[in-house]
Amino acid sequence: MALQIFPLLTISLVIYTVLTVTGMGGGAGTAWHDIVVVSLPMYSGDVWRVTWGTLFLAGSMGLLFVELVRATKAGTASITNHLLSFLLFVVALLLFILAPGFGNSVYFIFLTMTFLDPMAGLVVTTVTARRDLAVTDLQKH
Repeated sequence: MALQIFPLLTISLVIYTVLTVTGMGGGAGTAWHDIVVVSLPMYSGDVWRVTWGTLFLAGSMGLLFVELVRATKAGTASITNHLLSFLLFVVALLLFILAPGFGNSVYFIFLTMTFLDPMAGLVVTTVTARRDLAVTDLQKH
């Protein structure tokens, strides 16, 4: 039950915060999310430079996907998860506005994910509840 109400994007926020606050990996004035992990030559001649920020966002999108799948389940745990996800968005927004090291594009894209999670969850829950009410009304007649 407790695992169902836990917003998974909290994991990403903790990882980002720890790496930013401790300055891990970001020596010589380079932020950790700007460090190139691998450079991949493309057939077109371009070179795709994969940064830690790119990997962070890809992992966060995976967690967002799981959150969206979990949003399809109705119940008290789902509603609590949406509320906690919204609280996570508020904390992430405050960090973006107030904390040094959080005002960049990588974090902003993550911030939009923390906004989409509760909003999409509430929409899915509302649509599911309407469908359930409609089915219940049809069965009564």
